Amino acid sequence: MTNLRIRLSQLTNKKVPALALVVVAMLGMVVGVLAANIAVTQVTSTTGEIGTYHNNIGGFTVTDTGLAVVANTNATDSSGQSFTILSTAVSLNNPLTAGHWMDVVTFTPASPTTTSHVAKLSFHSGTGPEGTALIATVTSGTWTTNGGSTGTVTFYIDLGTTNITTAPITAYITVT
Repeated sequence: MTNLRIRLSQLTNKKVPALALVVVAMLGMVVGVLAANIAVTQVTSTTGEIGTYHNNIGGFTVTDTGLAVVANTNATDSSGQSFTILSTAVSLNNPLTAGHWMDVVTFTPASPTTTSHVAKLSFHSGTGPEGTALIATVTSGTWTTNGGSTGTVTFYIDLGTTNITTAPITAYITVT
């Protein structure tokens, strides 16, 4: 206890310039004001799409899961790949560029018969009957279904832009 009293008395014997105390006090007030004025703004998420037009002959259930940003560049264009849909999931894409907007569309076979299908996907922005095309139409290869086709085809389509300035986005999807 005596050791603490000695230290306190030594501290009070030192002369601290008044200007240093004022500067420390002002710095503390500035930090307090900045901390008190931080504002949190809530951002309302929007889907970004007005609708999806599906022209489907009944061979697939088409689900548009919406817009996303491409995380990694994928130079391999698998969009024109032809295959038989079995019981596994297949992922396809046009050339993907990191930072671009993309739309993700999933096709699930609805018909148990053996048939062949081709999907065409195009995306437009802006109002009006069609808006402005974001990319050229992406056409798939031939997809064949059989009686046991239960797998899905997920298509990742790079929209070719990092900034969509004119909303809304409309997806035109045709399966023949």
